[in-house]
Amino acid sequence: MRVFAFIVVLLMLPLASAISDLSIYSEAEFSSQDEAPILVEWFHGVDDESQVEDLRKLDRDGEITLLHWRTGADNEGGNLPSDDADARHMYHSFLTTPAVAVDGYPENISDFEPEVRQNEVSIDWTIQLIGSSEVELLNITATWTNPKELNGATQMHIFIIETNAIDDMGREVPNLVRDWSPSSSLNFAANGTNHWNETITRDHLVGAGVELGDASFADKYEVMLILIGGFEDEKTNRVLSIQREQMPTYWQSVDQGAILTPAILLLVLIVLIGFIVMAERKREIGLPRLEGSWSKEENVIEYRIITGYQVEIGDLTMGDGWRANGRIKKQTIAAYTTHTGTLRVTGNGKLSLKLAVKVDELGDWILDLNLPNPRSND
Repeated sequence: MRVFAFIVVLLMLPLASAISDLSIYSEAEFSSQDEAPILVEWFHGVDDESQVEDLRKLDRDGEITLLHWRTGADNEGGNLPSDDADARHMYHSFLTTPAVAVDGYPENISDFEPEVRQNEVSIDWTIQLIGSSEVELLNITATWTNPKELNGATQMHIFIIETNAIDDMGREVPNLVRDWSPSSSLNFAANGTNHWNETITRDHLVGAGVELGDASFADKYEVMLILIGGFEDEKTNRVLSIQREQMPTYWQSVDQGAILTPAILLLVLIVLIGFIVMAERKREIGLPRLEGSWSKEENVIEYRIITGYQVEIGDLTMGDGWRANGRIKKQTIAAYTTHTGTLRVTGNGKLSLKLAVKVDELGDWILDLNLPNPRSND
């Protein structure tokens, strides 16, 4: 058992050292999408369930890019985020809900048509989920070259959405915007290359209801990078590029070697445990037992040898203060039988004797028999 414990400790050492290091839980690199469905921002209102369901279907069919803002969430319960939603609602100068904006501009609910448009700016980007015992940082990097000079109003908007959110009251909320963060830290120059980065902490994510844990189920969330603005020689702003992907999970990101190594270690551990359990079970079944008690006849022991596997009887050794006036006969006792006999002894005090045996398949063993001072029985 000591050897087994030592092996287990050795197997656990890599795990212990890994826990103490900050590492990338999951990572995914994405090439720019050439085209994307138009951006549709839906602002929740009373009795909009059928409209939301229609928008969900259009989004799933790739005809629109849906952002679902849960305006008024604080008033209707359900524990969904509303601060960003209410701020975005005010930005568009909406006075009522439900409401809709298409490609950054307010639109009549019944007027917009699904459409897929070419992205005017190609953006390659990466998502990293970083942590130790759980995800602590969401790191997003993006690289692109401006085809023309960008105007000063151009911003990169990060949206984190939960694809199929359910509030505390059991209501389904597709494409719920959990977090929104605009960034103006850009290189606006023509042909200028942007090496853009945004890092979001765990505390911020948890505050927005984004629970990533160990990244095993991170793909319940999506990240959208949406570049909104225009070029310097133009008068209006618009959506210049939409990039949208699921967050990478741990299992999608880990390399095959990283999966295989713990699997092999686990298999070896299981085999070792299996051998130990089998050996213990074999000993439990195969080892004999030596039982005995004082006979009514003075200084006579009645003993029983109960076998598992076949046993060869060896030498008898008496403890201090006792000697045997005879011996237990050296013989072979068949498996799964009970052999009885008597042994006359002389001495005083507590009696202890040891009987050497050789057990089939298990080797040499010593059987002990301890009896109280026969005088104490008087």
